[in-house]
Amino acid sequence: MSVAKPKLMDEAPHGQVFQTLLEYGYGLGNGWSIGLEVPMSRVDGHDKLNGLKVEAQYVAEHNAHHGFYWGVRSDVGYSSSAYESQGINSIDINPIFGYRWAAWHIVVNPSIEVPLSGLNKQTQFQPSAKLARSISGTTQLGLEYFSGWGAVSAIRPQRERDETIYWVWDEKFASSRWNLGLGKPLNPSGGSVDKWVLKIGVNLDLD
Repeated sequence: MSVAKPKLMDEAPHGQVFQTLLEYGYGLGNGWSIGLEVPMSRVDGHDKLNGLKVEAQYVAEHNAHHGFYWGVRSDVGYSSSAYESQGINSIDINPIFGYRWAAWHIVVNPSIEVPLSGLNKQTQFQPSAKLARSISGTTQLGLEYFSGWGAVSAIRPQRERDETIYWVWDEKFASSRWNLGLGKPLNPSGGSVDKWVLKIGVNLDLD
């Protein structure tokens, strides 16, 4: 769940933008899981279903406390942004590269989106990353980075990219995990869409 304040643009919403992503995941064992994503939004008083996607994820066997690990998550379906009137069908491919050492954990996702419909058929580069440090056995503090760099064949200059960095707090409970983040765009006068973003993520273990 997130709430954002868009910067003033002719085509942007004039009020706060609320977005929610509901996701159900089922573990198949041996590093595999499948899931269903349902994104929704509320913009200028209007509710909108932003799409429907199915996903699959694989993470190779690794040491859960130290060292390198890798995986990949991919989803396919229809999605649209709270800032757009028309969405697209697409395939998202999200490589996962992580490393843990001592109290630190870093994850990098050089993700791409491959459009299957719409006028723009160019593959988009949307990298993200996270750096976190464990404060206790259940608490982490860190930074998260999300972005849109434009087409893979024509990467935008840095100031024209939609980039946001979040200060985040993660807390693990007996059957749930919480993520609270406050985001600030890196290019407020350039490609960034929002002035600020507040997000809350809740992961519930059902069995």
